[in-house]
Amino acid sequence: MIGAIIEFDDLRKLSRLGEHAKLATVERWARRVGICYQYDGRGGIWTTLDAMNVAIGVRRDGEQEVYSVDKVL
Repeated sequence: MIGAIIEFDDLRKLSRLGEHAKLATVERWARRVGICYQYDGRGGIWTTLDAMNVAIGVRRDGEQEVYSVDKVL
């Protein structure tokens, strides 16, 4: 993972399809669970952390994360 970018190898691990899962298998899994993705220049796919959060229901599409200076951690 590079910052908020989730690369093909990360998606392969997250899918639990095995370390040698093919691109088509990982794509099918991503479509089934609702992850928006793009193709990279190396024969894989990538997505963002925000797209993953939308797909698993942690955040709604288009929802911005707002931080308040009054919020105490």
